[in-house]
Amino acid sequence: MSQIELLAAMQRTETLSAAAREVNLTQPAASRLLRTLAGDLNIDLFERVGRTLKPTTAGWTLVRRAAGLIADIDRTQQELEAIDGGLIGTASIGAGVSSCYVIVPRALTLLLNEAPRITVTVREGPMDELLGKLHTGQIDILVGRFNSGVQSSDITARELYRPAVRAVCGPHHPLGRKRAVTWNDLIEQPWILPENGTAMRSAAEAVFRKQRRRPERCLVESSSIQTNVALMNSSDLIWMLSADVAEYFHNLGALRLPNVPELAAPGAFVMAHLRGRSLSPAAQRLSDCLMKASRP
Repeated sequence: MSQIELLAAMQRTETLSAAAREVNLTQPAASRLLRTLAGDLNIDLFERVGRTLKPTTAGWTLVRRAAGLIADIDRTQQELEAIDGGLIGTASIGAGVSSCYVIVPRALTLLLNEAPRITVTVREGPMDELLGKLHTGQIDILVGRFNSGVQSSDITARELYRPAVRAVCGPHHPLGRKRAVTWNDLIEQPWILPENGTAMRSAAEAVFRKQRRRPERCLVESSSIQTNVALMNSSDLIWMLSADVAEYFHNLGALRLPNVPELAAPGAFVMAHLRGRSLSPAAQRLSDCLMKASRP
């Protein structure tokens, strides 16, 4: 078990000494554990790179497996503690930032009403980071917009919904109050461009191609929802956002929706879990609530 804990810690740290400290071992003791493991398996698991010990390809395989095993043990412990405390299970969900505003809260509200004794852990972050947590078993379900590279044989993915795209501006922007607005009117304004490689950037570029012009002033390139909403509340800028999230901020009075047509969805919000790891009853209940929350 000490070897497994040390291997799992090596996925979260950059050096062997840091991994050893995390599991309360000295570096010499950690080195002995790894040497013993390599000897027992009769395979090179680590190699010296400068003054640092780095896993070989075989070593990384063991590191990933150990991290997954530790995550499974932790999840089992959490479920046992939940049952002992009178609850009926636990589930964990990784959520891309956009999904945290509408689909995930809607699903959790359904779950609270249908199964109030299930406890849920929500981890928000970039999709590539959350995908790693899904593979190591740190989360049960992943929700967000996936790029094409995410689809793989070890992931089961289901489309939830495809929200359209809306142009948005701050609550004091003059175009937010006009009845008749065109895309050319918006393109003449300063813009916040979504980051390259995102679904929103693809939608923006499609508009620019259709209008055969681009904004002359793109002052910021950002996909940070919190940053951009705050910025648009202090500056007259145009941005593009999923229609459901745009409506959320519009209802709060934090954004306005210029009177231009919605755009087709550039991609779907997807729910995914590992194909080879069955969902616990609590996680399956959460999955069912996500499907219900995605319906019109």
